[in-house]
Amino acid sequence: YYCHSELTKDDTRFLVPETVAFCRQYNPLFLGRPKWMKTATCVSAYGFCPFYTLIAIAAITNAWAKLRIPIVLFIGAKLYAIMFYHLMEFTSRTPPQHLGPYFAVEGPYLVSIALVLFKTLIHESNPTTEKDKDA
Repeated sequence: YYCHSELTKDDTRFLVPETVAFCRQYNPLFLGRPKWMKTATCVSAYGFCPFYTLIAIAAITNAWAKLRIPIVLFIGAKLYAIMFYHLMEFTSRTPPQHLGPYFAVEGPYLVSIALVLFKTLIHESNPTTEKDKDA
């Protein structure tokens, strides 16, 4: 939704009223829609979509080792994007004032990255073959 139009309190689409209420109180910069934030949000939503799909495929098929290189490269790009986002948030004219709620929403991104890296690196250091499974 954010990429296509401004979020307003009268918008009744799924989770938009809740997002607007949260942002008014805890992240007003998000509602301000500076060009950099709109671009970053839309790149994350649409540009990174193939990589989210790749991680889903790795999880469903247990292909972590085979897909390790593109996944790790994506995680690097995602971490860079998150660091840029937070740098811009905290150095803006309206930085988040209430860090608990702010990071309660932003924290799961970092947790998911840690989980994906863990799965990817575990499969790299402990490759199992069909022969090992039978033993």
